[in-house]
Amino acid sequence: MSSQSALGLRKKIEHTIGQQIFQKHCQKRTEHSGPTIVPPIPNNKFIDKLPEGEVLEGANLAEKKHQEAYEAEVKVYRCLEEVNTNNLVIHQLDYTHEQYSAFIPEHRCNKTKCKKGSEDHFCHKTLREHEGECDFIVIGDKFVAVIEVKGLSLQKTGEDMIKLDGCCDSAVMQRKRMRDLIRSINPLVTVFEFTMFPNISMEEVEEQYLSDETILFREDLENLVLIIYCCEAFSLSPVTTLSMKTAREMLCCSLLGLWCVNQDNKWDLDECSLSKCVKDVDNKLKSSLVIRKLVEEAELSHGLKKKKVPTATLR
Repeated sequence: MSSQSALGLRKKIEHTIGQQIFQKHCQKRTEHSGPTIVPPIPNNKFIDKLPEGEVLEGANLAEKKHQEAYEAEVKVYRCLEEVNTNNLVIHQLDYTHEQYSAFIPEHRCNKTKCKKGSEDHFCHKTLREHEGECDFIVIGDKFVAVIEVKGLSLQKTGEDMIKLDGCCDSAVMQRKRMRDLIRSINPLVTVFEFTMFPNISMEEVEEQYLSDETILFREDLENLVLIIYCCEAFSLSPVTTLSMKTAREMLCCSLLGLWCVNQDNKWDLDECSLSKCVKDVDNKLKSSLVIRKLVEEAELSHGLKKKKVPTATLR
């Protein structure tokens, strides 16, 4: 990706897209009006609820894990709605290699099993390839909080700690990518990082996890609003000035634009509107009902064929 192309894409993300969203949704708000959350309602990816108590395999098992992860994010979303300060909250920020490179042209490869080996080397993904994601970004006056949410539930087996360690390691990598991106836009802002496990209690884990202040559990979810307030209070960023406000606005515009642009670098500003979000959920629900009806009809038809009684017997 040439430097000119990277500069043009970054300008599009920050100004053409992000600035319009910021001006429309984030300005003219009072100090205690509560947060601006994008999207205004959780993006409901999983309309259908998979059955409880059944042994699932293959695609169904993978779908259930994705569903549990999404439900865990919704719990965090609802808590962040209660923050009584004028923060910006961005939910589900995904970005491609091309989009990330527009801000950090030369960044390191983050693949755990890269074909080029474990030695440190530059990222070599294709332009439109998925680079990373972040579950929640909270932008205050003097801080940014990066929150990765994991839907893991412990099953009281020997694999519990292995899975927990794996989730923590992947979250650290995701957090670092986002922290580096944020500091490429505003190097002076204080960045706090957290990994949240809404489905795991403190009583279920060992001391090593409890002593890590960046790892949060079910009990911490109840205090998430207080944690956000503490981020602002303990921020090491300089006292808010006009230049700091300008830097914050640039950060907001960059991340909002990055959230709105899709994999093909196209965008729809209505993605931030409540009416568009509600319409999307309604369409997904209608589609889900149609699919379920077709499945039920197929199952009924299959059942009738299996139970079909010969005509001679009816006589």
